[in-house]
Amino acid sequence: MGLKNSKSFRSLFVEYIIYFIFSTFILFLFVFFGFDFMLKANIVFPANYFEKKIQQNGNEIARAEKVTEALVPEGCQYGVYSRQGKVLYGNFKAGEFQEVWRDFKNNKMNSGRNGYYKFFYRSNEICIVRYPLRAQFTNLFLRKYFPDIENLLYILAFLIFIMEVLLLSARFGRYFSKEMDILMKITERIKQRNLDFSPRHSRIHEIDRVINSLDQMKRALKDSLEKQWNMESARKNQISSLAHDIKTPLTIIRGNAELMKESCSDSEAMKYNQHILESAGEIEHYLELLMDMIKSESSIDFNPVKIDTKTFFEKVESQGKALAARRDLQFESSKGENVPEFFRGDENLLYRALLNVISNAVEYSPEGGKINFKLERKDHRISFSVEDSGRGFSKEELQLAGEQFYRGDSSRNSRDHYGMGLFIAKSFVRLHRGCIKLSNSKITGGALVILEILF
Repeated sequence: MGLKNSKSFRSLFVEYIIYFIFSTFILFLFVFFGFDFMLKANIVFPANYFEKKIQQNGNEIARAEKVTEALVPEGCQYGVYSRQGKVLYGNFKAGEFQEVWRDFKNNKMNSGRNGYYKFFYRSNEICIVRYPLRAQFTNLFLRKYFPDIENLLYILAFLIFIMEVLLLSARFGRYFSKEMDILMKITERIKQRNLDFSPRHSRIHEIDRVINSLDQMKRALKDSLEKQWNMESARKNQISSLAHDIKTPLTIIRGNAELMKESCSDSEAMKYNQHILESAGEIEHYLELLMDMIKSESSIDFNPVKIDTKTFFEKVESQGKALAARRDLQFESSKGENVPEFFRGDENLLYRALLNVISNAVEYSPEGGKINFKLERKDHRISFSVEDSGRGFSKEELQLAGEQFYRGDSSRNSRDHYGMGLFIAKSFVRLHRGCIKLSNSKITGGALVILEILF
């Protein structure tokens, strides 16, 4: 069930359009009544203020012995000419006197953006007054820096309008982001396989429908995974119990075979007895692989401790040489100078991971071949590398060799290989927040496996 007061995208959009129209209307009223208030408070002169002032002083300008600036309102300019157009005096700029006279001769009543004209005929003179026909501040300072109050108001209105758009957009964006964040958190939890939670609902109807669909999917996925986990757990328990049950008769078989070996003198019987012991050893090896497989799939006890690098390296080196000697292989090892004296990890799991990789290298190398085992430091990681002298990995094997039960090309398989070695090693290394890298060695031409873990 969603929230009762949830809104659709359509209604939300209409709501914000109404907000926008209303705020724009308020802005228009603000500009209109703001200007009206300034007029009534005598903060601003009306547009025809100077024209009326000049008309009031018109008779004095026409009859005065000399036109002075006191007769012309402040903010206006004037010029007095003879009837023939000779400049007598005034406060126009030097280059404007002749331009103004031409406008007078052409009976032009305005000079564009500079203002409008009033003409006064005196006894033998003509006085031309130019005045602005726009609202202006009464304050001289404001009038100087903001001569066109109407444009100023338009600019302010535009800036406020832009601010209004930004504020409404930000508000809508925050609202929408907040609702989308609910959806993102749900998908993130499902991605992390955290299925035991109740999702929050959104105030947007369409998003809430998506959340409900995700919730139904989450429940179905949870039920399916729980069923699968229970089946997997039961399977692992059955395999583990079976493996332990097989060990008991196997121990009896091995024990009796060893007793027969000591007491039997018949060469033919000794041969058959040796086959029994070898087969029992193979079965024990298969059981160990099976138990490692089960442990790599389930929650393994990970007990990191402080490991002496030199001691651990020598331990792996010793076992590697023993494995290589069985097939008459050279086993060369080297340790970098800058490796740390100690590192943290689960010694047992890491040891088993390395032996799995070395065992694979021994299996895949031809008799008389060579295996290189190296320990190096790479930034904040220590790197164990094992390279054999076999045929190396194919392109398919480079992608799939770490998968469970993957056996690859038959030319890289032995009868003791069941596609578990690299998978188990990968599982153990992953617990150390490390990784396994597969490639082909440029030195030996065989496979190169690198195990890297943080120290």
